[in-house]
Amino acid sequence: MATLFDKLPTILVLAVLVGIFLALGRHVKAPRLKLWTTAWILIFFHFFVGLFEPADGNLTPSLFMLDEGCLALSALCFVASLTIFLENTKITVAMLVLAGVPIVAYTAGLAYERDWRPLYIICLAAIFYGAPVLVTLNLRLTQEAWGWMPLSIIAGTLSIVHAWRHDRDFGFVAILTVGFVLPAFLFWRRYRRWSPGVITSAGGFMLWGLVWPIGALLDWKWPNLHVNPELWNTPKFFVAFGMILTLLEDKSEFLKSARERERKLNHQLQRFAGITSRLLTGVEVNSLCHEIAYSIRETSTFRRVAIILSTEGPGMLAAGYAGFDPEAAAQLEYKCARVWTPDYVAEVCRLGVKLGQNSLLLRPAEIDKYSPIPSKEQFPANPYWENGNVVLVPLRSSRGSYVGVLTLDDPREVASVNAEEMSKIELLAGDLAVTFDSAALHRQLMRSEKLAAIGQLVAGVAHELNNPLASIVGYAELLTDEVASGPSRQKLDKMRREAQRMGRIIENLLRFARQNALEKKSADLEGLLQEVLALREYHTQANDVDVRVDVEADLPRVAVDEDQFKQILLNLMNNSIDALEGARAKQIRIEALLRGGRVIVRFDDNGPGFSDVNRVFDPFYTTKPIGRGTGLGLSICYGIVKEHGGDIQVANLEPHGARVTLELPVHAEFAALS
Repeated sequence: MATLFDKLPTILVLAVLVGIFLALGRHVKAPRLKLWTTAWILIFFHFFVGLFEPADGNLTPSLFMLDEGCLALSALCFVASLTIFLENTKITVAMLVLAGVPIVAYTAGLAYERDWRPLYIICLAAIFYGAPVLVTLNLRLTQEAWGWMPLSIIAGTLSIVHAWRHDRDFGFVAILTVGFVLPAFLFWRRYRRWSPGVITSAGGFMLWGLVWPIGALLDWKWPNLHVNPELWNTPKFFVAFGMILTLLEDKSEFLKSARERERKLNHQLQRFAGITSRLLTGVEVNSLCHEIAYSIRETSTFRRVAIILSTEGPGMLAAGYAGFDPEAAAQLEYKCARVWTPDYVAEVCRLGVKLGQNSLLLRPAEIDKYSPIPSKEQFPANPYWENGNVVLVPLRSSRGSYVGVLTLDDPREVASVNAEEMSKIELLAGDLAVTFDSAALHRQLMRSEKLAAIGQLVAGVAHELNNPLASIVGYAELLTDEVASGPSRQKLDKMRREAQRMGRIIENLLRFARQNALEKKSADLEGLLQEVLALREYHTQANDVDVRVDVEADLPRVAVDEDQFKQILLNLMNNSIDALEGARAKQIRIEALLRGGRVIVRFDDNGPGFSDVNRVFDPFYTTKPIGRGTGLGLSICYGIVKEHGGDIQVANLEPHGARVTLELPVHAEFAALS
């Protein structure tokens, strides 16, 4: 009865501690806390079994196994909870099994007092050498590993030597000593702060582990010295209260971090809201891009930010960037102007892993072939970020086309590269894309309005010129019949031909201004293209023009007015042929393919290119010599394509050449099938 009353307070305190850890486990879902709770449950059973200890202190073998086995396994749980590979469930379970089974076997041998040296030696080798081998095989050796591995190996070697000499108790004392001293070192390495909870826990573990060697020393030097048994239990309570205090400190730190994150988020939202309001006022997008890049860099985890926008030419523009050193900034501007294109961006954005709603994480293997800007920042191995990673946020118009891309890399906190971090940046990127697309549509609208006004003007002028010009042609023909051949007849013929040429110009003017009713029908694009090429075949062969045609297989039919569309193709073909005059290797490439539900037709040539891509659709603008061109061909093409619900764009190619791109709607029947 006296033994019961002596041990009851300790058991009750441990029961309360177990209850506290179980309650904490309901609110903190962490592997470490689960192992701590398991360890304290084992310690509770260790003390609870002590209630059944006989008066002579000799436990039965089964009670001895339960008593000492629970204590040794609790030490193993504490060690496992503080390893660097705790998050790796596979390695943690392997460690618990690799050391737990030998501990139980060793305790069983002691309980039944078996003098089986092979059993003890094998168990000690597995316990003390197994963890170093497991870490070496699965993880890179760290400074921390070099700190505890020698202790484990030395203790294991000494224990094996004593087991060989039939001293089995030394090995068990070594298991308990190392099992509770090692968490003192690991606890400090995990938390790395001079807080009351960490100091109390680490100090408690150290004292707890020294209980057995100190007890052995006292029994050897002062065998008659009586020490109150409860004194040896004091370190356990230090550890328990220190752990609870550490968890409370972590919770307090978490709340503090949450408030700091909330403050940063509010600051980010205010900055982004200010930028968005300015974008909505119609300010020039390019003038804000540097400010946007710096705002993202300042309020997010990313240290390098670049905003790349499409241009009316073939290249792109580094409209804004932050965090790039001068060398990297120069590379960025060069690659945007000379290497990257909107098609290039569209291809890159189809790769990678989706990070947020509209952002992608690309690994080095996926991005390297696209010539990224290398970073000098190096990151240690971690599950969140790899050296060379890039985050992309595509900038897409309301029609789904890519108008640019936002690139992000070099995070300050790799664990923060997640959907939550990207959500606000994605919203800002969406506003930027919409504003940029709206500006482009506004420019297109202004161009269309200008063309419409010019069309009304030239229609009136053409009608006024047509009647007197018809009279000139008629009288010239009458005079030609009356004048015999000779110099006067030649002059009249030349006047008539020039008047007829003026008539053709006026006809083109009227065609440009006239709003004819389209007769759209399903047409085979490849067939139309071959008909136009046949018309110019003799001319291209005579002038050594290499014409290459690449039409994608199974290209759907398009909805066009065949006659008008042939006029477009013929105009583009004539322009390309004229542009190649004087070139050495004359090449024209015509490509037709399906992209995004629309048929794309590209005319590329290696001529000098357009002198001003912003004026090519203006009526009467031409780069041809006087008398060779009227400047109406592309203007007429523009009007016909727009009437068909398509689009036409021009660009200069590097190092020289020009590209005209047609976008045509697929015929409704074939669009429904796709």
